[in-house]
Amino acid sequence: MKERLVQATLEEMRTRSLKFTMDDLARKLHASKSSIYKVVDSKEDLIRLVMHWAMEKFDRKSVELLHGEGPVNSRLMSYCGLFFHTFWYLPDTVNEDLEARYEDIWKEWDRYREARFDDMMALLKEGVDKGEYRKVNLPVVRQCVFYAARGLTDPDFLRKMNMTGRDVLELLEDIMLKGLEKRN
Repeated sequence: MKERLVQATLEEMRTRSLKFTMDDLARKLHASKSSIYKVVDSKEDLIRLVMHWAMEKFDRKSVELLHGEGPVNSRLMSYCGLFFHTFWYLPDTVNEDLEARYEDIWKEWDRYREARFDDMMALLKEGVDKGEYRKVNLPVVRQCVFYAARGLTDPDFLRKMNMTGRDVLELLEDIMLKGLEKRN
């Protein structure tokens, strides 16, 4: 029931941000509200459960990418894909609603997300240290990647450009890691 509840909640969050009710979830799950309340005590607990589920899933998948073997670039691109899918998977309104209605959960989520972005920068630094990338100002790169990714993964932009998140990731990789300069 817990996994089904998390998945149903994610679906509701994608379509209605945090404006769904426990009744909405019960209908979606074809279950009673009392069944839901056996798993969580409140909607706030449910939101926290979903955020912790996403964090744990991210942590499990990221360990090998951060500490594994192989070229930094391929590990970095996989990490970026995981990062974007986890943190920009839901519409911005979810983050806005979290910040406005569940401040403690928002702060925990935001701190976690920032720390994972720092892990991504550690991979970039590893690439610089190993000579796979040239030396650059990594804090500036961090800001460029952060804001570019946010804008490029906007659902309206993706629809308008007829692109997927994966398409954007590949373009961002090409531009950020290979640059704009024409090479022979």
